[in-house]
Amino acid sequence: MDYESLLELIKERRSIRKFRPDPIPDEYVDKIIEAARWAPSGGNSQPWEFIVVKKQELRNKIIELIEEGYGSLEPKMEATREPELRFHFAPPGFVRAPVFIILCGNPRTRETYPVAAQVRRDSIFNSSLANAFLYMQLAVTSLGLGAQWVSAIAVPYVQYLTKNLLGIPIEMEFYDMMAVGYPDMEPGTRLVRAREEMVHYDYYNKDLFRTEEKVKEFIAALRRGPAI
Repeated sequence: MDYESLLELIKERRSIRKFRPDPIPDEYVDKIIEAARWAPSGGNSQPWEFIVVKKQELRNKIIELIEEGYGSLEPKMEATREPELRFHFAPPGFVRAPVFIILCGNPRTRETYPVAAQVRRDSIFNSSLANAFLYMQLAVTSLGLGAQWVSAIAVPYVQYLTKNLLGIPIEMEFYDMMAVGYPDMEPGTRLVRAREEMVHYDYYNKDLFRTEEKVKEFIAALRRGPAI
């Protein structure tokens, strides 16, 4: 793959919040996980494990747990912010996705890091899992599918009861869940910051440092546009 093809794939990746219920081939799920399996990780620790949930009754229960432990509280918490900074929630579109993939990490793999890196063991662990999740996202896009990042799965209440539901050892740590399926929507234009606003050469250009007001303006602009 040349650079332009890679960049086009990256630009095509979007968060999908409305799915068709049509099943996706098992080989597509295998390809998504195979791509993630090759992601870089701290100390080559490969901390990841993937729980693929296809059974309707299990997906329904997970949706129920997310609503109980997160969905009902989310708008109330958001209401405490300044109006222009509030996140406006759409109905949970991931509920119709035919496949959920929960990405877990085994925290014992942190012992692969050098002693000097142990002070950053949590961030290295999370970065490793983030790499795998990103590879999954790109694989999904390359297959003509859509995905939604369902971070609510990691909320303690949801995580604990989902582990119990699926028989996942309590020692495992949830990173996030990906809902995967065929898109039933066309994402709008994504707001992306200009390159010249964020790149510094040799020294930090303090003229580019954003004031508190500028940051708030950016967040407000994001709230007016489509999701990521």
